[in-house]
Amino acid sequence: MEKRHFRQFTHTGFWKEDGSDVLFWDYAPDTIIDISVAKELVENRLEYCEGKSMYVLIDFTNVHSVTKEAKDFMNSKEGGLKGILGGAFLSNSLVSNVFINLYLKINKPTVPAKFFTKKEEALIWLINLQKANLQK
Repeated sequence: MEKRHFRQFTHTGFWKEDGSDVLFWDYAPDTIIDISVAKELVENRLEYCEGKSMYVLIDFTNVHSVTKEAKDFMNSKEGGLKGILGGAFLSNSLVSNVFINLYLKINKPTVPAKFFTKKEEALIWLINLQKANLQK
């Protein structure tokens, strides 16, 4: 699918794809997320989304590391979860796979979140989540 409305920031890029209301994002190679980067990422996302809450598909493959302070911020309603209705993490990197699975088990985000190794499966899960929430 073609990227629509692509916007590149210092550490990440955001876009939508044809036929989907899901926000896609990926990270620049070897991204290290500390608290200042985490805050910048949230600011960039909120700016891109114009404050609108979204379902997100996050390609975590290029993330090298995340500090504890950044993880805590990204898992807070006032921080990284602000404006997120549900999130699918995508990666084929062993390091990212371990990090994401530990994050989901330990932190138990307050929004629906799941890890995937295939983009198509992640997108189907998010679309089904969106449909289920619309029916409520």
